[in-house]
Amino acid sequence: MAAFHSSEVKVIVSGSVTLTDAEDPADEDVSDDFDGAAIKVKAGASAYITGDGTLTLNGSAKNGVKVSGDADEGYGSLVIDGATININASNDAINGNYDVVILSGSLTISAGDDAIHADRILTIGANGKGPSITIKSCSEGLEGTVVNIAGGTVNVTSTDDGINAANSDKAFSELTFSINMTGGSVTVNAPRADGFDSNGNINLVAGSATINSANNGGDAGIDYDGELYISDAFVLNSQSGVAGPDNMMGGMPGQMGNS
Repeated sequence: MAAFHSSEVKVIVSGSVTLTDAEDPADEDVSDDFDGAAIKVKAGASAYITGDGTLTLNGSAKNGVKVSGDADEGYGSLVIDGATININASNDAINGNYDVVILSGSLTISAGDDAIHADRILTIGANGKGPSITIKSCSEGLEGTVVNIAGGTVNVTSTDDGINAANSDKAFSELTFSINMTGGSVTVNAPRADGFDSNGNINLVAGSATINSANNGGDAGIDYDGELYISDAFVLNSQSGVAGPDNMMGGMPGQMGNS
């Protein structure tokens, strides 16, 4: 059973603040072993970032924000609710070993690997309201075992999948891989990979998505291994097709419904 600790780091951003990790990215030992960040929260503790100021994070050696944890040492979540946050990271801009929740604020991200990664559940927005997230460059944009988008605007430019429901560690096997949109607006520019890619299900209930992705049979605008649902209320603008286990290629919302 997972262990949870009650300690929490609360960061209230006021004015203009810049934080940079102190490691040398040219040091080979650092690049191999360093697991730090401009903001590093140790295993078992949670982090809450809010405020009305501007926070710039430079993860020159690895991550912008890192919340550690595992089943032995305990898990902690990251919540962002406010502030203007600019992140430049050589690895992940935001990396949480459990849940990551972004309720509000304005985020601008450039990352060498994932822009925003949660090992378990990544949640963007709530009740139709949410943050403004601009991901200028990354490998994968949003990644989690489950990715929930309930509000806000997300713009992703990626070299790999724009939004990905996956977990390479195969942790949290009690969850079904899924991408779920119940609100908000997403724009994905992933010309060499999938726009939305789920190792399980995709549920597009409300909101909108504009997708520019590869369209070669293996990669598509919507790629899933489980089931796909697109509501009539969801607005999908994609010319990149659909790839799924039921061989639905190139269909559009009016043709799909439940599958």
